[in-house]
Amino acid sequence: MKYMVKKGLILICLACWAGMSVAIPVKEVRVVDAEGNRYDISSVQAHTTYAVGDEVTDRKALVDAIALDVASMRDSGRYSYVDASIQLEGDGVILLYEVVAKQRLRRIEIRGAKQLGSKRVREKSELVLGALVDDSDFEAAVAKINTAYQEYWYPNVAIEWSAKVDRELGIVDLLIEIDEAQKIGIKKIRFSGNHLIESDQLRQLLTQKEKGFFSFINDKGRYEAIWQEMDRFAIQNYYLDRGFLDVEVFPAELDKQDPLNATLAYTIQEGRHYRIGNVVISGARKADQTELANRISLQAEEPASRRRIEAASEVIRAYFGDRGYIATRVNPVLDADPLEGLVHVDFQIREGRQGSISRVNILGNERTKDEVIRRELVVLPGEIYNRSRIKTSENRLRNLNYFETVSVKAVPTTDRDEYDVAVVVKEKPTGQFNAGVGISSVDSLVGFVELSQGNFDWRSWPPVGGGQKFQARAQLGTERNDLELSFTEPWFLDRKLSLGVSVYHRESRYFSDVYDQKTDGMRLSLGQPLSKNMRHSLAYKVEQFDVYNVADTASDAIKDEAGKRLSSGLEYTLSYDSRNRYFGATRGLRATVSPYISGGLFGGETDIYGLQIKGTHHTPLIGGMVFTTRVQTESVDTFGESAFVPIFDRLFIGGSYTLRGYEYREVGPRDAGNADSIGGNTYAFASTELTFPLWDNVRGALFYDWGFVNQEAWDFDAGMYNDNYGVGLRLSLPGFPLQLDYAWPIQYHEERGETGKPRFNFLLGHTY
Repeated sequence: MKYMVKKGLILICLACWAGMSVAIPVKEVRVVDAEGNRYDISSVQAHTTYAVGDEVTDRKALVDAIALDVASMRDSGRYSYVDASIQLEGDGVILLYEVVAKQRLRRIEIRGAKQLGSKRVREKSELVLGALVDDSDFEAAVAKINTAYQEYWYPNVAIEWSAKVDRELGIVDLLIEIDEAQKIGIKKIRFSGNHLIESDQLRQLLTQKEKGFFSFINDKGRYEAIWQEMDRFAIQNYYLDRGFLDVEVFPAELDKQDPLNATLAYTIQEGRHYRIGNVVISGARKADQTELANRISLQAEEPASRRRIEAASEVIRAYFGDRGYIATRVNPVLDADPLEGLVHVDFQIREGRQGSISRVNILGNERTKDEVIRRELVVLPGEIYNRSRIKTSENRLRNLNYFETVSVKAVPTTDRDEYDVAVVVKEKPTGQFNAGVGISSVDSLVGFVELSQGNFDWRSWPPVGGGQKFQARAQLGTERNDLELSFTEPWFLDRKLSLGVSVYHRESRYFSDVYDQKTDGMRLSLGQPLSKNMRHSLAYKVEQFDVYNVADTASDAIKDEAGKRLSSGLEYTLSYDSRNRYFGATRGLRATVSPYISGGLFGGETDIYGLQIKGTHHTPLIGGMVFTTRVQTESVDTFGESAFVPIFDRLFIGGSYTLRGYEYREVGPRDAGNADSIGGNTYAFASTELTFPLWDNVRGALFYDWGFVNQEAWDFDAGMYNDNYGVGLRLSLPGFPLQLDYAWPIQYHEERGETGKPRFNFLLGHTY
C-alpha cells in the first residue's frame, strides 16, 4: 500500500510531530517508498536516513532526518519537486517521498534565429545536452537568450518554448521559437517645447544615449523601452527643481522608419517659471522663529525649486528632531500666483511631544559583539531624543563596513514621552581571501596571496566579531618578495584610539641594477581623529636594512653601503582627508605632514631626521572631467655621529609614481665615476592631470609632471629640475584597476645619463 500527500503537507505533518512529546513507543520502519512521475526507488533511498527495519524511538530525530533527506534530494539536482509524509500504522512507521524527476535534455531545436544564428542562441541559453532539466531551466534559458538579444540591439524580441517529454525514457526535446523583430539604434534624441532649458542639458540627463563613433565598443545608442519612463521622470524632476512647477513631459515617440538610425522625440510643456514669494512658518510654538527662518535659507525671488522646498522642510524636521520633538510633522503648502509667477510657501508645523530615550536595543548581530556596535553610537539611554545623533550613529555603523544594512530608528513605548532606539543590522562577510597577479613597469610581475579579516577578535574562536583588523599578505615576484602581518585595534583602552602593529620582511630588487636590499622591521602606531577629516598618529619603527649583491661594477658610494644597518625612530603624521572616496576620487583634498627622527635616544646605527609634506587635490569639471593636482616635498638630514644619510633613507623620483617620462629612481644625483643613481637629501615634485570619460570604466588622461632631487639637505634650488608631459588611459575594471601612461621628457640632463627618450608606464592600482 502506498501513501501520498499533496504539496506542503510535509510542513503540517512535521510540525504536528514536532509538537508532540519526544519519546514514543518503539516503532519499526515498515515501508520507505516514493511516488511521482517516473522515479527510481533506489535513487530515492540513496538519500534517506531510515531504511526498512530501522527502529524509531524519537519523533524529533525522525522529523529532523526526513527534513535533511528532502533537502538532500533537492540539492542532488535530480528532482524538480520533493515532498514527504509520515504515517503511523499499528506499531510501524511508513515513510513516503513524493518526487517529480527531471528529464535528460536530448535535443534543442531553434527556429527563427536568422540574425544571431542557432549556434549563438544555443550558447547564450547555457543549456547542455544530456543535462537533467525541467521547466525552470527552460525559463531561465529563455531569459538569458532575451538578454543576449537586447545586447545585440533587438529590443522587441519575442521568445516562446515548448517541450516534448518522454517519461518512459526520461528524456525531453526542447523547441525554442524566436521572433527577432527589428534591430533598433537611436541616432538622434530630439526635444520640442523646451524654450528655457537647452536640449543639450536635457540630453545629459538621459540613460538612453545617441549612437556615436564608438558605439560598437560602448553600446551607446542601444535602445531599451524601459529607459523611456525613467528618462521622462528625470526630465520632469529637472524642471521641477528649477521652478517649473506646472511642467508636463509627454511619453517619448519613437520614429523607426530607419530602425538602425531611429529618432526618439520628447515633447515638453514647460508651463510658468515660478519664483519664491513669501515664506512663512506657522504652528511653531516651541521654536525660535528667527533661528528657524535663518536655517531654511529659502530666499524670495529665487527659483521655486521643489528640491529646495523639500530640503527646507527637512531642515525644520531636523531642528525639532534634534530637540526631542520626534513626532513633529512639516507640511509645505504652496500658493501659486501664475500672473506674478510667484509661489508663496507656508511651512505648516504640527509639533510633537518631546521624548527621551528609554533603551538602546541591538538586533541582528550574530557575530559582531554588542560592545563593538555600542561604542560607535552617540546616543545613550536617558538622553533627550536627538535626530542628528541618530543619523550620525547610523552613518558610523555603516562606515565600519561590517553590515549589509544598518537601521537606527525610534520605537514608541507604552510611555508617550519615551522611545526605545532600535539598532537593526544585517551582517555581511568581513573576511577575504585574495590571490592574484599584479604587474607594473616598476615591480614587473608579482603574485600575491592575502588573507584579511575586517572584524577580527583575537580573544575568541572563531576570531570574528571584535571590531579589530587583521591582514596577512605574501608577495612573490621577479623584482620583489614581501611578507607582512598587521593588526589594528581601533578602540585601544576603550577609547577612540587606534593601535596598529605590523611586522614585515621585504626583498627589493627593483631599486637598482647594481644592488639588492632586504628590510626586516616592526611598526607600532597610535592614531586618533581630531575632527571629521583630520587625524594624527605617532609611530615607532625599528628596521634592519641589508644592502647585498652589490655588483663589482657599482660605484664606490654604493659599495660603501653594503652590509646591515639598524634603524630605530619615531614618525608623527598629521593628515587631512576630505575626498569623496579613497580610490578614484573626483573631489576633495588629502594632505599629510610627517616629521620623523631615527637614532639618538632611540638607538640604532642611523642618526637622521626629516620632514615630508604631501598633498593631492581633486576638482570635478563639466562633462565628467576631473582635474587633479599633486605636490610633495621631503628633506632628510643627519645629526650626532652619522656622517651621511644611508642609501635606503635617501630620496629618489622617477617612474610610474612620480616623473613618468623617466626610469624608476632615475632623476637625481649620480656617482661621478660611473653614473649610478645614488639619490639625494631633498626633493620636490608636482603634477597636474586631467582625466575625462571615454566610455564605461575607461577614462583618458593628459598630464604634466615636474620635479628635482638635490644632494644637500634643505636645498630647494630648482635649477636642475626635470619635467615631462604625457597621455594615458585609466581602466576601472572590478578588482583590476589599470593605469597606462606614455610620457615625453621635456627638460632632462644628458650629463647625468638621461636619454630624453619617451617612456611607457603601466601600473596595476592607483597613483592618486
